Amino acid sequence: MLFDLHPKETRGELFGRDEEVEYVKRQVRAGNWVIIGGQRGIGKTSLMKVVLNELSREGFRAIYVNARGGVTTLRDLLMMLINEINRSRLKLRLNVSLNFIVGSAGITLSRGGSRVFNSLLELLLSIDEDTVIGLDEVQELSRVSGQFLRILGNVFMSNPRVSFIFTGSYIGLVKTLLKPNPESPLYGRPPVEVKLRPFNDELSREFLRRGFKESGVQFNSFDIVVDRLDGVVGWLTLFGNYHGIRSLGVDEALRETINEGGVKIMINEIEHFLEDKVNKALYLAILSVLKVVNRWKDIKFAVMARLGREFGDRELLNALNALINYNFVVKVREGEYRLADPILREVDYDKLIKRYLRMDD
Repeated sequence: MLFDLHPKETRGELFGRDEEVEYVKRQVRAGNWVIIGGQRGIGKTSLMKVVLNELSREGFRAIYVNARGGVTTLRDLLMMLINEINRSRLKLRLNVSLNFIVGSAGITLSRGGSRVFNSLLELLLSIDEDTVIGLDEVQELSRVSGQFLRILGNVFMSNPRVSFIFTGSYIGLVKTLLKPNPESPLYGRPPVEVKLRPFNDELSREFLRRGFKESGVQFNSFDIVVDRLDGVVGWLTLFGNYHGIRSLGVDEALRETINEGGVKIMINEIEHFLEDKVNKALYLAILSVLKVVNRWKDIKFAVMARLGREFGDRELLNALNALINYNFVVKVREGEYRLADPILREVDYDKLIKRYLRMDD
């Protein structure tokens, strides 16, 4: 059902993304790697899973790895891949190996093997069938991006039977993958970018119409819901689940979607984004003032007034660009910006700013 909260697995469950599915599949068949980008709740995981499932029926072996589920190191990635390869019974060339033990149940990492880097590289180079690996939320591997990029560059050049599909926000490793510098192992061979965007009003209405028809629920409050949730399929799905499946009233379902669902998820995303940032209050202040102003000069003035200190143009612009790269902010045109997601307008930034200012003190 459209209002099922789990990531979609089949084309019949996925609404409004047929062109993207066909495009990604075409790129993989052509030997290109792909990055699926976009803001939280836009459907990146669903698109990846549908593509992987369809390619698996067309002769590819498909492996899915969720990096958000605790995969932050090369060892984490290696162990996840070993588990998935054993589960799928993928064909490997590991007849003679220092790093792995091959048995009837599959492969295991040898205790006497060499370091993780070599083991992961050997594993990927040993794949002997057309294989597509979906790595979800790849930015979680940013801490080991240098090593991982070396592995990816080697695999791209040495084993054309392996393709990657990545999803993630445009920070860290994802940014490096999309725009590799001349020293990068992937320079001259960047993945193809597919950036998912919110549904327009017409598609949002059709999504809700079909979902409520599946649920057997009469629904006429399209205007208020589409206006508040702005075409983000994750929030539309959550609202549909509250109203169509759990039978909450329209107002209560919308309130739960925004406050109990969306706001909590967004605060978690913001805090995750801020983990490695020095002046956390600056980023929060920018998000806060974008509720009411959108031009560069007004943003700068409002942020300085909000925090009671001056900021140079470069410092402020760097912070703004980081928010853009993470899909919190959209650059509308030169010197004009807006919040990327309607739920970001509902967050209490004052409370967050006070907490982080106390932590800095």
